[in-house]
Amino acid sequence: MKNILLLTDFSKNAQNAIHYALEFFKGSKHHFLLLYVQKSSGSALGDLMSSSPTSTVYESIIKKPKAELTKMADSLKDDYINEDYSFEATCDYDDFIGAVNQTVRLKHIDLIVMGTNGATGAAEVVFGSNTINVIRNVDCPVLAIPQGYTFKTPKTVLFATDIDEKFTDASLTPLMHIVTKFNAEVQILTLEKETHIDSLQAKKDKMNSFFKGIQHRFYPIDNVPIDIAIDSFVQIKLVDLTAKIINKESFLKRFISGSSTDEITYKSRVPLLIMHP
Repeated sequence: MKNILLLTDFSKNAQNAIHYALEFFKGSKHHFLLLYVQKSSGSALGDLMSSSPTSTVYESIIKKPKAELTKMADSLKDDYINEDYSFEATCDYDDFIGAVNQTVRLKHIDLIVMGTNGATGAAEVVFGSNTINVIRNVDCPVLAIPQGYTFKTPKTVLFATDIDEKFTDASLTPLMHIVTKFNAEVQILTLEKETHIDSLQAKKDKMNSFFKGIQHRFYPIDNVPIDIAIDSFVQIKLVDLTAKIINKESFLKRFISGSSTDEITYKSRVPLLIMHP
């Protein structure tokens, strides 16, 4: 991975995710692009009304966030002066997903890093709406960092996969980068609706081939909702990072809501790497 997109809204949660990413990629050369997308709001209108007559609409709206983002990039540069990092600050005034998609395409982004909401009140919330929209509508791997989670070297990585899930080796490239970088052990959780011995063996053969030379183990689980299975496994096995292939169409139904209720019950306790087929 070389080009990393760091999404920010200047919140503590976003700042935490950015610092996690910079610790995560220490020791290797990376270009980080900080992106802030200005929404249409009363404050933006106020900036426009108070701007000089010679300013363009775009310049007037993004002037303040651009200055703040540039200051952030300069500060990160100083904080990580001994790392082979480069930083770029970009502001946009656009539809959020449109801005992210355009940035991913034009800047050849390999990975998006952003924060999640954590728990709110009595309900456990996996993602904010922006994170959900990125996962569903942007064709790029996402590393989602739980609120308040501080960096620790990922020595145990959970890869959760459905028994009938289809994907290519290329889909798992971000996961392979991580496990090789940190020499991590991979715990492969195979989720089944029924017991299919033949299907399970085929899945194991494929995984054994892909993870050849990397320490890995299989844990088949039958008839357990995906949210409960992953959350339980993370706690029991002390997992440092979870990885999952996400099919956009089934994402909300199966990964967030589980198999039978509309209530969001899964809480992301550790960073979550989301890949697409």
